[in-house]
Formats: sequence, C-alpha cells, structure tokens
Amino acid sequence: MVLEEYAAPGSRLPKEAELAERFHVSRIVIREAMKILEDRGLVEVRAGRGTLTVAPNPDRVKESLMRLFRDQPMPTVEEMERLLELRQVLEETTASLAAVRASEEDLNEIEEALRGMKEDGLDLDETIAADLRFHHAVTRAAHNRYFEMVLDPLTEVFQQQIKLTNSYDTGLAAHRAIFLEIRSRNPIGARQAVRRLMRQTLSDSRKALRDFNQESTAGSALDPPGRRERIR
Repeated sequence: MVLEEYAAPGSRLPKEAELAERFHVSRIVIREAMKILEDRGLVEVRAGRGTLTVAPNPDRVKESLMRLFRDQPMPTVEEMERLLELRQVLEETTASLAAVRASEEDLNEIEEALRGMKEDGLDLDETIAADLRFHHAVTRAAHNRYFEMVLDPLTEVFQQQIKLTNSYDTGLAAHRAIFLEIRSRNPIGARQAVRRLMRQTLSDSRKALRDFNQESTAGSALDPPGRRERIR
C-alpha cells in the first residue's frame, strides 16, 4: 500500500483508525506495522503531523539488507557461488572506479586496512574485521554510496557465514594486488585483481563448506538415535 499509494516522500498516511477499518484489524496491529515500516526506513512518525513517507536513507537500506542476508542459513555451495558472483560483479566495478576516483586519503585508508591484515597474532574475529575494513575502504574510494549500500552488508554477512565453518583465509597477496592496481590508477588491472581474489575465495569457500558439511554429517552419524530424535 505504501509504495503504491504513497510513494512520494512526505506523503501522509491515513490515521490508525482509518487503516484499521480498511484492513479489518485492530489499531494495535496497525501501530506495530508502522513501527516495522519506520524501522525499515520507509516512514517516520512526527508529533502533530502523523506518519509520513520518507526518502530512502542509505544507512537504513544497509541495515535492512544486513538483516535480510543475516537471517539466511549457512549457504549451500550453489548459493555461495551466487553470492560470490554478485560480489565479483560489484567489487570489480568499485575497484576500477576507486582506481580513478580515490583520493590520497582513500589510498591511505586502504593501505592501513591492508597493513592491519598483516599483523601477527590476530584471532579469527580480528582477521575478519581487518579483511572487512579493506573491502569497505575500497568501496568508499569509489565514491558512490549506492555501492556501499549493497556491498557492505553483502560482504560482511558472507564473511561471517564462512567463519562458521572454522576455515578462513584472507588471501593477503591477492588483497595487496588490488591495492597496488588502485594506487597505480589502473582500473583494468584493479578489476582483474578482484577477479583473481574472487576465484581464490570461491575455491577456498567451496572447500570450507564441503569440510563443514562432512563434519556435520559425521557428527550426526555418531549421535545416539535417541539424542538425534530429541534434537529434531
């Protein structure tokens, strides 16, 4: 209803009582629905003015996408390939744009993130955080907030899903190659460097998921029948 009838930002939605009567539900249901829409950045409630539609907010969009991706179970190999396919298309483009648009400050941020990935003694969470800082820095260097809206949550959730397999490799040399191509202002080279990283990530992730699935299957086989029944 909101997108069809009140798409223009600033449109005022009908009052609770009117919506409740229209949809044959209680006002409590309408109130909860408005809270959900507000949380997703579609509307905002203003004292004395009612509920108004709002223009998409990049942060709210990122939060919504984060929830969407985070709520997905551990991906199958096929689903993971589709996620990486999307990441590859987007990250190749952002890296090539970064090679053209990155400021000195952007380059320093990417290099600092890369340096963080090389630190000794990092645990798994710290390693993933350093990896994410690198990818976020490259995306920001493209200076297109719409890429950030989609790529940041997609990359972060993918990394966290692979973390659950207890198998994670940052591919430091491949990340450094991306940085060097961006610093050299070579958009084609940056695109190719991302493609190599995605191929490596695909190979590593396939192995990690296979190992994870085998361990899960073996663990289930070792459980006594009664325990498996209780788990179900």
